[in-house]
Amino acid sequence: MQRRTPYGLLVGRQTPQGVAFLGIPYAEPPLGPLRFCKPVPRRRAAGTVDATLPRAAPLQAKGESLGLLGDTSPKTVSEDCLFLNVWTPAADEARRPVLVHLFGGGFQRGSATDGVEDAGALSTRGDCVIVRIGFRVGVLGFLHLGDVWGAPYEAGNVGLLDVVAALDWVAENIGALGGDSDNVTVFGLSSGAFMAAALFAVPAARPLFHRAFLQSGSASRVFDRASAAERAREFLAAAGVATGDRRALEALPADRILDAEASILVSDLGARNAPGGRALGIVADGTTVVEHPLEVFRRGLCRDKPVVLGSTRDESRMWFSLGVMAIPENIDALAAEMDRFFPGKGGAILASYTAHRGDLDLARLREHFLTDAVYRLPAVRTALAHAQSGGAAHLFRFDWTPAGDIGRFGAAHGFDEPFVWGVQPSERLPLMAGSPDAAVVSRQMSGALIAFARNGDPGWPAVTTPSPLSRVFGGDAEIAAVDDLLLAAFEGADRR
Repeated sequence: MQRRTPYGLLVGRQTPQGVAFLGIPYAEPPLGPLRFCKPVPRRRAAGTVDATLPRAAPLQAKGESLGLLGDTSPKTVSEDCLFLNVWTPAADEARRPVLVHLFGGGFQRGSATDGVEDAGALSTRGDCVIVRIGFRVGVLGFLHLGDVWGAPYEAGNVGLLDVVAALDWVAENIGALGGDSDNVTVFGLSSGAFMAAALFAVPAARPLFHRAFLQSGSASRVFDRASAAERAREFLAAAGVATGDRRALEALPADRILDAEASILVSDLGARNAPGGRALGIVADGTTVVEHPLEVFRRGLCRDKPVVLGSTRDESRMWFSLGVMAIPENIDALAAEMDRFFPGKGGAILASYTAHRGDLDLARLREHFLTDAVYRLPAVRTALAHAQSGGAAHLFRFDWTPAGDIGRFGAAHGFDEPFVWGVQPSERLPLMAGSPDAAVVSRQMSGALIAFARNGDPGWPAVTTPSPLSRVFGGDAEIAAVDDLLLAAFEGADRR
């Protein structure tokens, strides 16, 4: 299958569901002098582009997996990873809705081809065009070198700028592949959702998309320049590179990059997400991300772009169930963590939790707090900010719980991923095994995504203030009020 685009002649492949154009390079390889630098877009291809096979996932360490979604680990990884994949029912002039997917993985892992996501099936079911973007992760994509090193690394958030470059490619070329460049929805889970929210604060990105569907990520988890610069200094020291020695930085082997990255980060959800946390992510650098994304929503700069924001009921439970999260030594330690998240408010927040959930032990109290503080509260606050400034925001909560032994994880972080893609239960998905309602919930959630991409309405009411409602998937009721405890416990506490 061949199709001429403004970019060049693409050679794709016919699939049972339509046409796939895979492994399209949208920017120059970020190697050598381009390592750690903003992407250099490819405007036109030299000759015919073979788009029949996917390319490597971004460089990343191999992560541990429970296998609940089958084998989702990347087959190959490489620093040369700035490629995108397109699935379309037909490469014609139909002007279908375009859905651009940003993968999750804690800003350290992920792939635009591997995983549970079935882009071909979703494209056919929704009569839409699916684009999955490969972008840099880890220190290569989110190390804030600008305030430590200066030129040529002034541009921060280069992994996010990869996405902007890819969206620019979509705007110029997707019309030749059956898509409508005036109807682009960005969507993603976890770090992919945090990145999508950050796009609202990148002026160059705003004209390139028209709505956003965010799972377990919102206009939050944005690092300040000082803490991000400290991580950069720690990385350079761990890698043995002196500031200013560009030749040494460019010559670092991949394994040393990954080792140094691992040495400056932690896995504990609280330690990663508290202000100044030891993690990588979006930095409000004032240059690429010009202001905190939540301020963009509050000021109504993107009130014309509808958003859907969701979280799972038990976001952090799986990590506690697996024993990888620290248990507070005492109630004072938990109060201190709450105060790190919300300075000066820790005692009041703890008092609210113990008053309403005093029967829970310290581990379960910390679990609820981190679910609320990292995921649910930011989603609600982003939705309210958008609604108060005149935008349309829709909230959802994912309550579906797997059957059998893995039911102890509850409705955990990431469990909604196959449902939004409309994946049906199969032997390769232990997560869905034995659940009589998994197929129904999967159709509901993917249907909501498709409807939202088509006309900006996912199928339930937009948020109103001051008492927002939320769509519930896989729960006892379809519509529920946002938990009063959530709003009362954090009143006056601002983390962002």
